[in-house]
Amino acid sequence: MSKGSRKRQRNRATANGRTGSRTTAGRPSTAREPRASRKRSRLTVALWVVGALVAVFVLIQFIPYGRANANPPAPNPFVWAAPGAEAIAKTSCYDCHSNETKLWWGVKVAPMSWLAWHDVNKGRSRLNFSDWNGALTTETLKRAIDGKMPPLQYTLLHPSAKLSDQQKQTLLKGFRASLADQSGASGPATPAPSPTSTSAGNDAVALINARCSTCHSPDPALQFRTTSADQAKALIDNMVQQGASVSASEEQTLIKYYTR
Repeated sequence: MSKGSRKRQRNRATANGRTGSRTTAGRPSTAREPRASRKRSRLTVALWVVGALVAVFVLIQFIPYGRANANPPAPNPFVWAAPGAEAIAKTSCYDCHSNETKLWWGVKVAPMSWLAWHDVNKGRSRLNFSDWNGALTTETLKRAIDGKMPPLQYTLLHPSAKLSDQQKQTLLKGFRASLADQSGASGPATPAPSPTSTSAGNDAVALINARCSTCHSPDPALQFRTTSADQAKALIDNMVQQGASVSASEEQTLIKYYTR
């Protein structure tokens, strides 16, 4: 074999080696491309899911459940004869069993607010100290506070609402005294009202019948009583929001009627 032939064979072998090297080097790059594409695809899907969840979270904040008329006026509040028992009840019971519900900011965010107001509405339907109907007895209250009241999900957020044995006794004793006080107040005959107060009361009754009976029964407004002028005004403001027309002088007549 001539020197030139050997040189051409070496050149062809070198060229073949380079081609094989390029082919081998090219394989990893073609394998990496689909994996990178799949990663980008999964990241895109994850971003879309997160964006959708954020959008839903923002939108549900506009649902008014739990915010509209959350604390209506108290038509017939329970009258406590013992301030100490009243303070315990307001700390441990009133958030779910009255129209004086107070929620911390974290529970005002949906969907937590929906769960909270579901519990509040359920509690008010069973017992409402702002709309007292006399159904709760001392024995029933004792069974409740000796059992699961206040519930665990409430005391976790409100540790001060958890009742000690001493607080339970104070609450029961004060509640019993309040019931006895109300019973005694309703027993003896009360002095006859003066002509002036009778006239003012008649004016208020006529006003309530005229402004309320066109849309609904006036009985709740006629039966409402309170010792607070602010609560009376809150009820009147609620009437006005529902369409009733009340002048300043008529408002004072109604406040006197509700607080007499």
